[in-house]
Amino acid sequence: DEILKAAVMKYGKNQWSRIASLLHRKSAKQCKARWFEWLDPSIKKTEWSREEDEKLLHLAKLMPTQWRTIAPIIGRTAAQCLERYEFLL
Repeated sequence: DEILKAAVMKYGKNQWSRIASLLHRKSAKQCKARWFEWLDPSIKKTEWSREEDEKLLHLAKLMPTQWRTIAPIIGRTAAQCLERYEFLL
């Protein structure tokens, strides 16, 4: 993970093939997924707040199943948003 973080800082978020070449047995797709699903510092990993829950429910009504659109608004991953939405139902 540390090599991936350093490579993203050096090469940016659009050079996944180049970044993957620095890691053994990891594809560009795997590197990108690891970054955007877990390592990206903008992704919240804390407990969901009441305000986030309300915002999520509101956005899900406006944009049903558009988790990739909703996720950056909430500051979570699409998978986190879907999982939380299903929990709240």
